[in-house]
Amino acid sequence: MMRCILAAGAAMMAMGGPAVAQDGAPAAHPAPAIPADPFAQAVAARQVADFARRERDPHAMLTAARMLQQVPMRDDAQGEGDAAFSPDALFAEARTLARDDQTLLLQIRLAQSAGRGVVASAFGKGLVRRVQDVSPRNAYRFSVTARGGEPLRIGAIGDIGTSMYIRLLDASGKQICLDDNADYAPVCAVTPRASGQYRVDIGNKSAARSRTVILSN
Repeated sequence: MMRCILAAGAAMMAMGGPAVAQDGAPAAHPAPAIPADPFAQAVAARQVADFARRERDPHAMLTAARMLQQVPMRDDAQGEGDAAFSPDALFAEARTLARDDQTLLLQIRLAQSAGRGVVASAFGKGLVRRVQDVSPRNAYRFSVTARGGEPLRIGAIGDIGTSMYIRLLDASGKQICLDDNADYAPVCAVTPRASGQYRVDIGNKSAARSRTVILSN
């Protein structure tokens, strides 16, 4: 009988009973989860979408769309309509890649409709988003106010195949960040030492206009 009781106790522990330290005290609770980072998830969604295009993988594109769908965006009043980097655009690409796979097409429809009407998430207020046409071999310029000692992150996602850059300058005109790697989605991430105004140049080095999504934290 005692063996049966001991065996039952061991099974309960294996099934998720309360953990106890060697000295008899309850084990410490795991550390709280790190809050989600909306800027990082938006950039990751873009990278997953790039992978999906290369591999012609509809499942990966659906994942990218859902990742971006979770990030709330606060549209800037200066925005000019929509662009390719949006949840709806990525869901549309997923449908194209899914071809006639009816099961996957149903999953895409359900995922897209599930995100509508969401006004809050683990990301808090989300990112500031504006959509801007950037002319060929030209730049769109704007200013931001940043707090000293806090991260400032700005990303630009242009049309696929374009060559974009971001340049960030302080009030004195000193360049503090430049991402110019012939990519369509440059990112600048800095931590300014002092609060103040900073100038942002979003440049298009291509021969074609780029419908560009600009994200900032």
